[in-house]
Amino acid sequence: MKNPLKKIKIWFIDTLEWFFDFHDWKMLLRSIPGVVTMLFIMATITMNLAANKIVWSGIYINDIPFVSITGGIFLSWAVFLVMDIVTKTYGTKAAIKLTVLGALVNAIAVIFLALIALFPAKYPYEGASTTFDTLFGFLALDAAPQPWQILISSTVAYIVSGIVNAIVNGLFGKIFRKNPDGKMAFYFRSYVSTIIGQFVDNFIFGALAFAVFAKFYTFPTLIGIALMGALIELFFEVFFSPIGYRICKKWQNEGVGKDYFEYCKEMEISKDPSRFEFEKEANV
Repeated sequence: MKNPLKKIKIWFIDTLEWFFDFHDWKMLLRSIPGVVTMLFIMATITMNLAANKIVWSGIYINDIPFVSITGGIFLSWAVFLVMDIVTKTYGTKAAIKLTVLGALVNAIAVIFLALIALFPAKYPYEGASTTFDTLFGFLALDAAPQPWQILISSTVAYIVSGIVNAIVNGLFGKIFRKNPDGKMAFYFRSYVSTIIGQFVDNFIFGALAFAVFAKFYTFPTLIGIALMGALIELFFEVFFSPIGYRICKKWQNEGVGKDYFEYCKEMEISKDPSRFEFEKEANV
């Protein structure tokens, strides 16, 4: 039996090699249709900016809201739907890389917006930049989470939940070995991964932004926020998942991502069968 420490070392080295394989990054981003990547990035940035605002609070316990919903809920389902499509088509590891890319681009966008907010506008009138600063959450109250705290909270929650979503989706996909490309397989794995991933996302974001940094919420409130948000986002997933399934089948029929699959097989980057879930005939 191999030394456990040696196994961990090998896994760590393999993970670093995979993550920093820039040719793999290039092949993956070339293979995913550009409009899908664009919509994913746009939804990610908008979702995290919208998370600055609590749009509803209810079910109060001792004057503390047991359930609160941020504006990010209106777009988070789109992010997770794209992740489910990518996981099904390209595999778990590819979906994780797309998650990291989304987090990086979101961080860059917020940093640039924060830099713009540093410049006070005096034209056409004094304080003209207040609307901009308020809109993007850069005029927070002293007790409220500051922009950099929101950025840290949303980024950590986004990356962790994205990884959880991709892994759960891939694992549950293996249950349907007889018909892995069927509707039931896609719907089931999407629903389970969404509710788990969204719960993790909501809980981590709420815990960091509104319990660690701002100290607004207690543990029961965080559970209520995470659960309610996950259920709402699951509803969106159920409504839009037929579109995701049709996209996956269309990509399969058109051979989308073929170059990426061939590259992965040639380099033997992954032994994860979910990376090659769509088995294509040899002559296709």
